Amino acid sequence: MNRTIGFALVLALVTCALAGPAVAGNVGFRTGLSLDPDDFVAGIHFRTDPLAQNLHFVPSVEAGFGDVTMFAINGDLHFVFETSSKLAPYAGGGMTVNWFDTDGNNDTEVGGSILGGLLIGETSWGRMFFEMKLGLGDVPDAKLLVGWNLR
Repeated sequence: MNRTIGFALVLALVTCALAGPAVAGNVGFRTGLSLDPDDFVAGIHFRTDPLAQNLHFVPSVEAGFGDVTMFAINGDLHFVFETSSKLAPYAGGGMTVNWFDTDGNNDTEVGGSILGGLLIGETSWGRMFFEMKLGLGDVPDAKLLVGWNLR
């Protein structure tokens, strides 16, 4: 991994760590699949308490392995729709910086995404979610993710 990407990943992790004390919220884990490139994806995220009514900032860092090696830094906004059940759908979008390594050829791309998901249940130790992201630009075409927001 070249120094620029290493610096970007360290910067993203420090940003997520510093955001915790400054903005209440929770940390979570995510895993799933990306399409084009076809990779297994795993990562961590920080979900803030609402910035405005039902609007959350969700920065994340992900690594993908498969067709190519990929590292992604994402900054997403989620709008959670109010419901009377324990299922809470959300929609949003965000920006992403992706670093790709294909057989020793490195490439960094910036793009965006639109997303939708479903928060499931609410326990004293967290909440599960399912999410689908559609990529805009030279980033993965889609990501199907499942994860957990810890309390």
